[in-house]
Amino acid sequence: MANWNISYDWMMDNEDPKRACAHGSDASPDGVAGPCYAISGINSGAWPVEFGAIAAAEQASREPLVQRFYQDHFWNYWLAHMNSDELCKRVFDFAVNGGSITAVHCLQLAVNSFYQGNPLIVDGEWGPKTLTATNACNPQTLVAAFRQQRITYYKAIVAANPAKEKYLTGWIARAQK
Repeated sequence: MANWNISYDWMMDNEDPKRACAHGSDASPDGVAGPCYAISGINSGAWPVEFGAIAAAEQASREPLVQRFYQDHFWNYWLAHMNSDELCKRVFDFAVNGGSITAVHCLQLAVNSFYQGNPLIVDGEWGPKTLTATNACNPQTLVAAFRQQRITYYKAIVAANPAKEKYLTGWIARAQK
């Protein structure tokens, strides 16, 4: 079973490496009028209620609230049952950065890129078939294929919206870890 702490620490090393849980400016999600702010990657435009509750807490007591937010909104039964922490932490990190459905979609594409059984339906939904196929794969090979799917996803965002090219270098660096 995958270890929550390993995945959480990996993701936080990307979102808030100093674990400061400080309030700072952030980009506005598509369809949300700015300005937006973030605490440890939790965006005020995407998660207004949750962000407000964390922002209302004293900074020194925010980290358990941040951890609870990520556990409640991004960690799930399926992640917990992955065999590889190396893969799990990357799927979890991408769920936080790109959305859960997108992360699973890219994972399913990665599995299908070399899986010898019946191909998965690429629908972005977790289920027993996705979990079983994921756990049947060589973790190192699947990590590499997942990295590539993530990079392809980021490049497609920029192709569709060239204004987001300013984020591409950072996104790719995060994906290649």
